[in-house]
Amino acid sequence: MTSTVTRAPEVEPAAPRRARGMRADIQGLRAIAVALVVLYHLWPWHIGGGFIGVDVFFVISGFLITSHLLREVDLTGTVSLPRFWARRARRLLPASLLVLAAVLVAIAWWVPRALWGQFAREVIGAAAYVENLLLAADSVDYLAASNAASPVQHYWSLSAEEQFYLLWPLLVVLAVWLGRRWGARRRAIAAMLALVTAGSFATSIAWTASSPAQAYFVTPTRAWEFGAGALLAVLPAVVGRARLRAVAAWAGLALIGLSAWVIDGATPFPGAWALLPVAGTVLVLWADGDHVRGAPSGLLRLSPVQTVGELSYSIYLWHWAAIVIAPYALHRDLQATDKLLLLVGIGLASYATWRWVENPARGARVLIEGRPRLTFAFAGAGMAVVIGAAAWMSSTVEREVESSLELSQRLAQAASDIAPGSAVQPPITADPSGVGSSVEAPAIQVVCIGAATVDPAGGCTSTLAAGEVVPVPAAAKLDSPEDCLGSKGSRDFDVCEFGVPRADSRGTVALVGDSHAYHWLPAMDDLAKAHGWHGVVMARASCPFTPADRTLDRRVVETCATFNERVAEEIARRDDITMVVMGAYQETRFAAPAGADERAYAQDSFRAAIDALPARVSDVYVIRDAPVPLADNVECVERELRGGSTDPGAGCAVPRGEGLQLDVLAAAAEQVQRATAIDLSDLYCDADACVPVVGNVMVYADQGHLTRTWVHSAVPQLERLMPAFSART
Repeated sequence: MTSTVTRAPEVEPAAPRRARGMRADIQGLRAIAVALVVLYHLWPWHIGGGFIGVDVFFVISGFLITSHLLREVDLTGTVSLPRFWARRARRLLPASLLVLAAVLVAIAWWVPRALWGQFAREVIGAAAYVENLLLAADSVDYLAASNAASPVQHYWSLSAEEQFYLLWPLLVVLAVWLGRRWGARRRAIAAMLALVTAGSFATSIAWTASSPAQAYFVTPTRAWEFGAGALLAVLPAVVGRARLRAVAAWAGLALIGLSAWVIDGATPFPGAWALLPVAGTVLVLWADGDHVRGAPSGLLRLSPVQTVGELSYSIYLWHWAAIVIAPYALHRDLQATDKLLLLVGIGLASYATWRWVENPARGARVLIEGRPRLTFAFAGAGMAVVIGAAAWMSSTVEREVESSLELSQRLAQAASDIAPGSAVQPPITADPSGVGSSVEAPAIQVVCIGAATVDPAGGCTSTLAAGEVVPVPAAAKLDSPEDCLGSKGSRDFDVCEFGVPRADSRGTVALVGDSHAYHWLPAMDDLAKAHGWHGVVMARASCPFTPADRTLDRRVVETCATFNERVAEEIARRDDITMVVMGAYQETRFAAPAGADERAYAQDSFRAAIDALPARVSDVYVIRDAPVPLADNVECVERELRGGSTDPGAGCAVPRGEGLQLDVLAAAAEQVQRATAIDLSDLYCDADACVPVVGNVMVYADQGHLTRTWVHSAVPQLERLMPAFSART
């Protein structure tokens, strides 16, 4: 006979939240979150979703801050906003501003001046806690899409968090006021938080679907993650079966790990996918498993884990800045050994910051016992110093840029008017370092720069001395045509005009295609004005003129297709358009049908687009795309110039076979009788290599778009290769 003993359910109530110190499981979660982020940034191919560590931080912040606010409401009946914000400032700003100051020093010491303007702008955004808004704006600005990753880019999440700290207590205060009127303060707070959280989640779903790059950074799409933690804080302290809480804690950790495994850079995020790490974090926080048998507390309470959790804020601040700056200091990409040493350095810097900056500032008696305005004064002074230093750095480069662009404009305009082989003036004196030029150039009558120096019809000797480059690398990005390139993903259809007025013209030329067609606008404008043509620009970023779809997100594909339909309709409608000039990025990828060769499909599609043009369009010119340069070609040129090179292009060259790839649009043009493929490859490349500096001119504004100065210098060659401009009607 077997006896059965019935055990009472095992129940382990959690200690009251308001009476406890920092929970070990929360410190463990912080350690996991920062480890995921750091490992993702160092080895993204091993942990493609490590960026979800930021979402874990957001939930923890929402939970802790709301718990603190509720305790204050319970004790005092309200929230002291100045004291709350002063505590946040003491906790976050000292370390944050220290890292920003160190970054500015590192930029000045190691980073090419071509990047100073962008990096300084982002340091200012980080110091003012609006970095997320800057990155969101840049994500929809095509000309900013090629920006190098800045050493403070990770401050976007701190900016979102600070914006949460600014607005969330205001909502709590409003809810407390409403609760007094209704006689249900706690429920009013819960209702307010639930409403905002639900609205933010809906916004995140919609925004991520329509503009994922922008949605990633903006606070409205992230507020629900803070709200999830906040709503958990409103609930009573958990009291339940230990087994259930242990299972919940393990399940939460598993969800966080699963998120890092299944989510990657191609996942629409945050949106619904962010539910995985958010739910996982909420489960661990709800379980409150520090003293629950069977919970992962043994893992989370390990001393190394707790130490990393304690240092997590400083680690997060230092890690990305170090990862971005180190390659500039080493003049090469990071190797495996470099990354391991970098981890050690990040750990040491983080400990020093925590030991001598974070803790002393957080516990400074003079600030704690003083009025909040004293904390605000110190915080404001620190922010002013960092912002002022960044603004000075930016303005220093800006003056050099303005001077260089002015000289480049004068040279380019003169170069576009000359014929190859003309006599040239003695070299113009400019800054021999090539980094900045403030020298007033003499009156320019005849110059030879850029493409003219390697013109197959007879090149000329460069007007500028060896070692001079126009525009200087820091100005290259601004040496681009403006205002007429349609934005990627936009539903607008704008037509820009150039050349002579339509009423006075001999005909109209249409410049169509993507940004690699658009960058030829300065030359088309020169030719149109010289030969009496009117011109229209119908170009859009990432949108070559073809019925073939690109391998991009759905919105870009749909809006590009609609845009190209409108372009075709406009050309068909206007009987004055008799010439079309086209161009396209040679590395564009297309969504070919299953089993079809992508290049053949793309070439056939381009040919179909040309064939579909009205018969009155007698001349179609396709300009072969420029060679693909080094991704950091602009920065490379500056490094060469700083090293004293008199031929900086040679040090930043790419093999001809790598730079010149198959241009399917140009290949399609060769198959159509009325189309002409214009190949300027020999202007950029010799038999072996393609260079980013030709005839003292920066060829590229960024990773592939041409500078206005270079385009102007190629006008004489284009004039010969486009006889329709000068042909008699």
